[in-house]
Amino acid sequence: MGRTSNARQRLLNAACDLLWEKSYHSVTVDEVCARAGVRKGSPYHFFDSKSALAVAALQHFWETLAKPAYDEHFSRANPPLAGISCFLDWLQCLQREKYRQVGRVLGWPFFTLGCELGDREPVIAGKLCEIESTELGHFESAIREAITRGAIEPCFPRAEALSLRAAMQGILARARMLNDPDELSALTALPITVLRLKPEGTAMSIPQDEECCEAI
Repeated sequence: MGRTSNARQRLLNAACDLLWEKSYHSVTVDEVCARAGVRKGSPYHFFDSKSALAVAALQHFWETLAKPAYDEHFSRANPPLAGISCFLDWLQCLQREKYRQVGRVLGWPFFTLGCELGDREPVIAGKLCEIESTELGHFESAIREAITRGAIEPCFPRAEALSLRAAMQGILARARMLNDPDELSALTALPITVLRLKPEGTAMSIPQDEECCEAI
């Protein structure tokens, strides 16, 4: 039982790394086996297909790396704008670390795989949409709290969160395209350039953004 559990874990770790470093279509199951150090065919003891392995790998990446970072930085114990800034700093450090390890800027796998696959792999697309919704929710909640505290001008929290994440992903995509980690420095200024900061003062009311959300 120990070997079986360890083999599944190694497969998930290998699939996470390869999907992040390359792309879904360029990664083969045999390549995952080689990276994991398991025999060919081993994945099919645990996963019905390559797409099922990819979904499990994405969930594994979320649970072991992404979610702990979101939980730490977007904790209600942190001021909301500080939480956003700290998360972006963490993301930049992570990207630079991966650049040192593999020699390339990798971007954010949920975004890069989503761009690659679109809706052509419905099961994978469903998992990516689920994770994206959770990620967006963290930004939206932080922005909503920043409005309440009077840290930024009144706005539609969801629309502002979408703008901030779009800018974040654009910076990551550009750094990945140019393979230049120095491009990641632009992440630091995002909260200032995207959000409309205001001097500390009276807490502001939050606009009702249902219509804005429907338009988006």
